[in-house]
Order: sequence, then structure tokens, then C-alpha cells
Amino acid sequence: MALRLRPLHATFGAEVVGVDFAREVDPATLAEIEAAWYHYSILLFRGVAWTPAQHVAFTRRLGPLHIMEPLEFNLPGYPEVLVVSNVEKDNKPIGMKRAGWGWHSDGEDKVLPNAGSFIHALKLPPADGDTLYADTYAAFAALPEDVRRKIMGRRACFSRARFHEVYYPHLPPLTDAQKKARPDVWHPIARRHPNSGWTALYIGRWAYKIDGMADGAAQELIDYLKDFATRPEFVYRHQWRAGDALLWDNRCAQHCATPFDDAKYQRLMQRTTIEGETPLMAEREVLRPDVALV
Repeated sequence: MALRLRPLHATFGAEVVGVDFAREVDPATLAEIEAAWYHYSILLFRGVAWTPAQHVAFTRRLGPLHIMEPLEFNLPGYPEVLVVSNVEKDNKPIGMKRAGWGWHSDGEDKVLPNAGSFIHALKLPPADGDTLYADTYAAFAALPEDVRRKIMGRRACFSRARFHEVYYPHLPPLTDAQKKARPDVWHPIARRHPNSGWTALYIGRWAYKIDGMADGAAQELIDYLKDFATRPEFVYRHQWRAGDALLWDNRCAQHCATPFDDAKYQRLMQRTTIEGETPLMAEREVLRPDVALV
């Protein structure tokens, strides 16, 4: 079948219409979905009513799955499914609360950052709790020429140990063993996508140093790049509906969860995560062509 796509934003993102996840997606349709994902960075599927097993099975067809830690927030019986929720059972959280507040891409602080994430909304508050997505292909292309020249060939340091308590104050501090297992990592700021070949701006909340630059100058540039990447013209705001399933590419898009009244309302989402590869340095600028959705 030829996919039907509806634009979500002027530069990226598409809603995929007509895919029935109640049945196994045929290879030709899967190939179209994968090609659309590489082109549009985020794909939305409405009205999805699959089981966790179906969620895992479909995502695995896009790549090997990553098991998130800490393991206590994964769905019992399905370690590949991260539960994102403020719901409690027997006075114990069933999932990770307030996950993703602050602009980032999943796994950017790991040696092998996550390639993609696929989240399914099951229960939502009556208002708020939207998720913002930023097009970092478009952000890279729009950078002033002198800034693009400055970041080409450079890497930034991403640190879980340095920022864990800043971004997750409601979680226990990292143990020495956890810090040892998540050492600081260096990734290219101008990143080449392994499938599209296009160049994306790769920066996020875990970054704090740049190779070859003094700390003060590096932090100033990082702050500029983080602000630039999330300018309104690059951002799509997703207002969730129950049954939405949203697939995004962490190599060329950032996201940010927004707050809701989690003392009053419940929210339940389940996410699978695709393993990534060593981030590729962009050896030259390759910009995504501006092709309109049809």
C-alpha cells in the first residue's frame, strides 16, 4: 500500500493514516513506514490499540531493542517496555514519573545513543502534558554560517553523572557503580544520519564541554545551540489523545515533555526504545531537501 501522510509541521513530522496494527504489517508497508520515518523524523499513528507484545514485536522490526534502566520502571513481563507514568499501585510507582522534562534526545549521554523511541499513550490528564519535538535538521541548516563552521568536526561531552540530580531530583542519586557504568561520552555536534546522510545539530541538556574549546567559551556555545535548536519555528507541539503512538528519530530530533498536574491527574504511557549506533561525524554539510508532504 502507498502510505497516506498528513503534515504535522511545516518542516517535519507526519501522521500516518490507515495502518492497522491489529494485523502484522506486511514487508512493503513496513519499508514505506521506515522510509517515511527517516525522511520526516517523527511519525504519528492515531487510534492504536495494540498489546505490549504487539508494540514490542513491531518496534523490533525497526531495529534491536534497548532495555531501559532502572529496571523497576519496565513493564512486568516485557522488559523492552518502559512505563512512563505517575500512577502508583500499592503505594509504589509503576513507572518513571516526570520523565523527559527538559530538551534532549534519548540516550544522548550514552556511548551508543538510542536510535529511536516509540511511545503509546494509554491514559491522559484532561489538560496539559503535551510533548514538544524539535527538528534538528532544520536547526542545523538555519544556523549562521560561522557557527556551522565552528561546530563542524567538533564533539561535545555529555554527562549523566554531572546532571542526573539536576534533571531527576525526585529520583535517588546515582551510586558509584551507576556512575562507573555511565561515564562521560563525546559525540559529534554536527551529526550525520546513517540512513539519510543528512546533517543534524546534535546537542541537548546533558552536554557541557566541547573539544578544543575553553570551558567558558564551550558553555556559551552550548547554551546558544540548545536555545537555537528549540526556537519556535523548529518545534512541533503534540497534544496527546488516548491511542496515539508516536515514533521519533533521536538522531535528528529532540523532545521535551511538558508538565501537568500530576498530583491530581494520572498519565500512563508505554515506550519501546531502539538501540543506536556510534554517532557519525558529518564530514561535510548535507542539508535535508525541502520536500513537501503530498
